[in-house]
Amino acid sequence: MDQAATEPLVRLLVRAGAALQRYTRSAAAAHGLSATALEVLGALVELGEVSQRDLAGHLRLAPATLTPVLDGLERAGSVTRVRDGVDRRVVRAAITPRGRERWSTAVTGVAAAVAALPAPAPAQAELIRAHLLDLLDALDRLSM
Repeated sequence: MDQAATEPLVRLLVRAGAALQRYTRSAAAAHGLSATALEVLGALVELGEVSQRDLAGHLRLAPATLTPVLDGLERAGSVTRVRDGVDRRVVRAAITPRGRERWSTAVTGVAAAVAALPAPAPAQAELIRAHLLDLLDALDRLSM
């Protein structure tokens, strides 16, 4: 019997997740962005101007992890950062038109790369989606 047929499901999930993460990182890098930078730009598209603290929370990143990513994006002209007018301790980040263009191009490229991967039939996809959401929900509850 094939080892993959007897490999525990949790191990397959971990392996598939790690492989997919490497694949999407490579696809983002083809557009000059790290996967984290692509996520940051996507969050700024979604949220608009936001404090760095709120952005870090939204992305589930430590502020110390987010700062160097924003530094690079700012140097590239993809984001701007300004001190909040009311509370000078707060730094707000926003995407620039160049950043929006970079995000759009990169996210389209990553989506095309992912779309080239095998996909389950719709009925299977719904079962897999439901299981993964249940699993994520359970893990979130356990980590609180």
